[in-house]
Amino acid sequence: MVMELQIIKATKKHATEMGFIHSCSWKKAYAGIIPDEIISEFTPEKRSEIFLNVIDTQSEEYYLFKIDAQPVGIASLSKSHEKNAPNYVGEIYSIYFHPNYWGTPITQTAFQFCVDRLKTLGFTHVTIWVLDENIRAKKFYEKNGFIFDGHSEEIEIGIKLREIRYSKEI
Repeated sequence: MVMELQIIKATKKHATEMGFIHSCSWKKAYAGIIPDEIISEFTPEKRSEIFLNVIDTQSEEYYLFKIDAQPVGIASLSKSHEKNAPNYVGEIYSIYFHPNYWGTPITQTAFQFCVDRLKTLGFTHVTIWVLDENIRAKKFYEKNGFIFDGHSEEIEIGIKLREIRYSKEI
């Protein structure tokens, strides 16, 4: 059976589906990295409310990925959010998939869509930030030609964590 990926530019009407995907993915991806009490607060309802409030108010483009009308992934992208970033640098702010789809060709196709979309928007360089302890995600980005470019920052999500930047010319 061939699964066809549907790519939808998200609007507020997609907030519930996006909140569900974000919550499911986040809980599995960050188990053992982010404290359990923080993860338990990351509910589909709370994430849906966030998406409802930001989708039409931010400069990022938000996308919902579906298979057979079922939501399987989300992404947001635009110009780099970093202060003083040159105008040619785009950023995949976030990309999350339901854990049932991790490691499938669907994630690869959706990720490539994000890179291609940034190129269409005129960017020639793409960055993506990832928690240093998120080995699975780092391997995925590396498989797609992204490299750790030496930039990192400390963030706090219940505990201090190191976030590193991957980048690629496109």
